[in-house]
Amino acid sequence: MQEYPEFKDKKVLIFGLGLNDGGLGMAEFFLKQGSRVTITDGKTKEELEKTLLHLKPYEDQIVYHLGGHIKEDFLENDIIVRNPAIKPDNEWLKIAIDNGKQIEMEMSLFHRLAPCKIIGITGTRGKSTTTTLVYEFLKKHFGEIVMLGGNIGKSAIRELPSLNENNIAVLELSSFQLDTMGKNHLSSPIAVTTNMYIDHQNWHSGMQDYIDAKKSIFKYQNESGILVTNVDNEITKTFKEEAKGKVISFSLIDNTADYFMDKNSLTVYENGQLLVTIHDLILDGEHNLYNILGAIATARTQGVNTNEIQEVLSSFKGVSGREEFIKELNGVKYYNDTTATSAEAMIAMFDRFGSKYKGKIVMIAGGVDKGLEYGAVTQMMKENLKALVLLEGTASEKMAEQSSDVEVYKYYNNLEAAVLKAQSLATTGDMIILCPGGASFNMFANEFDRGDQFVNLVNNLK
Repeated sequence: MQEYPEFKDKKVLIFGLGLNDGGLGMAEFFLKQGSRVTITDGKTKEELEKTLLHLKPYEDQIVYHLGGHIKEDFLENDIIVRNPAIKPDNEWLKIAIDNGKQIEMEMSLFHRLAPCKIIGITGTRGKSTTTTLVYEFLKKHFGEIVMLGGNIGKSAIRELPSLNENNIAVLELSSFQLDTMGKNHLSSPIAVTTNMYIDHQNWHSGMQDYIDAKKSIFKYQNESGILVTNVDNEITKTFKEEAKGKVISFSLIDNTADYFMDKNSLTVYENGQLLVTIHDLILDGEHNLYNILGAIATARTQGVNTNEIQEVLSSFKGVSGREEFIKELNGVKYYNDTTATSAEAMIAMFDRFGSKYKGKIVMIAGGVDKGLEYGAVTQMMKENLKALVLLEGTASEKMAEQSSDVEVYKYYNNLEAAVLKAQSLATTGDMIILCPGGASFNMFANEFDRGDQFVNLVNNLK
């Protein structure tokens, strides 16, 4: 097991422990290296109870400042580990930056220390599915030396001490994580960009700031770097002009791209030559064809063959929380699309289900606004929804204002009540889907918590 003596006796501040595994993983990593760890979080001890239980074996090594922050923590510690939810203009973070502190997130530290090949995947939509597919392709080819981590709910830092130069790390990277990577001039040696649309405008200072954060995934590559990018998207197609290393393009429109898929025949071409015609595909929807093509282009850089590609795709059912089928009850199908937190994600859902379920979709949506506009979704709601059930939140209010021609039921501060309402509205042949189009933190720990609760409620319906 690899050790990191440079962190022994270092004073480390975990700024935002949070309820996900990332903050906990970072705390445990530094504690195991013999660092002197302080944990500060705006949440109280009671709110963090489940996370704190995992740190009980180390409690003699930790100083806790919970329910708020104190200035001395940001002056006296050597390394500040920033939770991804903390915005760049945070007043406490500014104190640390102004005093020259080393600012890290899990992904910046992992990129700095990992001895193995790293493949980083980002985008507004499709990054989780693309990341998982790349992982499955590589695992089929290389076996257990491939690891999965990042913004996909799996802490990568826990795996770091056991990695060597033979491993391959496949990481989903959010704009929040890439913001710190960019400030530390770090990029993934192999970078994949799926697409970009307006999102997270409540966190970034504007769309250009969001784009700049995403660019960090390839911006600091050297000439040996590889960028795999979608040239059908108006933003990601421009990235090829800025990349220092090799660029690999993929497209469903431009047959001169390095990887082109004829979406009618599901035939993939590699540099103009027939590569594979996909059979027995379970995933559907054009957005998933982009995910598949981007993953194939990435996997081919590592020598994955067409038999391995076909074998994975014929059994791959998708990623939990992404248009995930749960069950059918009384002739009504239930789907969990909790990771659909943008207008584009809602459009992707309608593109997949609209023609089959026109006028038969009962959608549970809403949450916290991320600075998005839902005008593009309004007409699709009108054409496809049977009813719209809205949870509490600022995004919900926006949707309600723009959905005058839709039957709307609002605002539910309890997910169970919303699910029961949706169930009462649906009849045989309908579908019910959780497709929020907003952030989750007003009612849930995170989007995965929201999805888990929804799945549990649906599975318990009578």
